[in-house]
Amino acid sequence: MAIKRYSDKEQTVFLWVILPYTVVINFMSLGDCPYASLSRFFLYTGVTMVYFFSGYFIFGLVGGYIHRKIPNSQDLLKRIGLMLPVFYCMNIFLMLGFFAVYNHIVVSPCAPGKNEFLWVFLFGCFASTVITFLNEGVVNWSKWKNAVTETEQLKSAYQKSKLYGLKGQINPHFLFNCFNSLSSLISENEEQAELFLNEMTKVHRYLLRTDDEQLVELKEELKFARSYLHLIAVRFGAAIQYDLNVPAELMEKQLPPLSLQVILENVIYTNIVSKSQPLFLLISADPDQLIIRNSLQPKTMCEEGTMQEGLDNLITKYRLMGQQEIQVEEKDAERVITLPLFNKPLSFQ
Repeated sequence: MAIKRYSDKEQTVFLWVILPYTVVINFMSLGDCPYASLSRFFLYTGVTMVYFFSGYFIFGLVGGYIHRKIPNSQDLLKRIGLMLPVFYCMNIFLMLGFFAVYNHIVVSPCAPGKNEFLWVFLFGCFASTVITFLNEGVVNWSKWKNAVTETEQLKSAYQKSKLYGLKGQINPHFLFNCFNSLSSLISENEEQAELFLNEMTKVHRYLLRTDDEQLVELKEELKFARSYLHLIAVRFGAAIQYDLNVPAELMEKQLPPLSLQVILENVIYTNIVSKSQPLFLLISADPDQLIIRNSLQPKTMCEEGTMQEGLDNLITKYRLMGQQEIQVEEKDAERVITLPLFNKPLSFQ
């Protein structure tokens, strides 16, 4: 089992501190005796360094325990206010042990006197304070860097999703199919042609309107999905069968814009859609998630790379938002995509 430390940089911090700490402690407790010869200097420096490195290893375990109990950055003063008194008490036993090492264990001409104990103890408390603040600084610096990195990744994912939405607006296959369907309807049924044109206008208006929005209400995404699926249904007829069954009380839930466009395009363009093998699609929801089910009948050749890129980007976007991740499950002849829903707006610049 791995030992949980105060921070991943704790040992680095202490390695920078241990040598000057050892030199000062030896001088305060043993005077200039350890510096009478080079061999004596290395002996006393080595013994003292090993002793305090072992002692501060225990300090690190205690600090890590307190940090796990009070992990939040806003509780920094509370955490330090608890750590320092604990460390000061531990320093009493640490320094008593240090004096015992040179007075009773290590046989040498250099031994600390009782009069030096108070000053050595105070220096130990000072060193503990400095090391604590250094470790806290390193921990919070790491958290800040991670937050900045995640924010940049989220911005990147957001910009990619905007670009993907823009691609959807000008997708030549989609436009060609829409205009081809519209042309056929005009000659066959003007009323249906007018309805088709109206739904087509709604789709492109939504794509333009949501380009700069971070989250939209579920009802807006479902309106778009109905219009989009109407265009698809006119093209494929009975080859595609769909149903939208979402409770009215969930309509104010939120999700990233164009989420359903990404998923619907992925479903339609990566699966076989024919009268002999119709594609079934169901959009439903529970209080925390939107559920998209479709029959799984993959094409042997399709624009899978482009479509999968859009879905992967949406998955990454959810992950960076700190929301529960998108779940994609394939079982038997069905695929289920679960989109977590947001309860309140999310803001990032």
